[in-house]
Amino acid sequence: MPELPDVEVFKRYVDSTSLHQNIDTIEVKDKRILRNASARELERDLKGSKFESSKRHGKYLFVELGSGGWLLLHFGMTGSLQYYKNAEDEPPHARFVITFANGYHLAFDDQRMFGKVDLIGDPDSFVESENLGPDPLALDFPGFRERLEGKRGAIKATLMNQSVLVGIGNIYSDEILFQARIHPDTRAVELDEEALKRLFDETQRVLHEAIEHGADPGDLPDSFLLPRRREGEECPRSNGKIKKIKAAGRTAYYCPACQPKK
Repeated sequence: MPELPDVEVFKRYVDSTSLHQNIDTIEVKDKRILRNASARELERDLKGSKFESSKRHGKYLFVELGSGGWLLLHFGMTGSLQYYKNAEDEPPHARFVITFANGYHLAFDDQRMFGKVDLIGDPDSFVESENLGPDPLALDFPGFRERLEGKRGAIKATLMNQSVLVGIGNIYSDEILFQARIHPDTRAVELDEEALKRLFDETQRVLHEAIEHGADPGDLPDSFLLPRRREGEECPRSNGKIKKIKAAGRTAYYCPACQPKK
């Protein structure tokens, strides 16, 4: 499932391929991809316009339209973007395709159909209306500590709670907790100042590192958990075997030696 690093990579992809080009046509290949806006409304607002800028908030990508308003993209579980010229290069699960005047296309590809495309007035109002928390990469340590203050649930669940922090999902919460040496079932309220600072530092480092490696878990350094995120694999620190448990209703992978439960 695309998380914050994946969407930041998509943002940079849009910035490098699709800004400031006249939009010739749009095609909604499957209306189930639409959130609120209709295909007719998308065509009305996008055709003849240009993408002027982009903005990311957690797992949401917003693309500013020169004609006013913003295109919203949420990638669900399997969403991605592909910029291409030839029809034979269209991705196999293209659900929404923008064609530019230069003959190139930008496709929203989504095999499992959990992604969404929409039109909104502005990102800040959308974030407020959806009760989304702040983007973790926009926080300093005092802001991060304030978001976790008083939270009595398990820290993995808290990191994944999109009203607390937006953009961290199942995969990167495991990595952050492994790097911070915190058991996924530890209650957030039990973390002292030192543990919170370590958690903040590793949240920043892990997310930035993942972005710089193209959000490809297999390309991350050997010191990371994600390339070995399977039960029975050797801990990256050679401290034993990786185990899995249910945490926050999701499967969590961790090292019992590195992340002891208090």
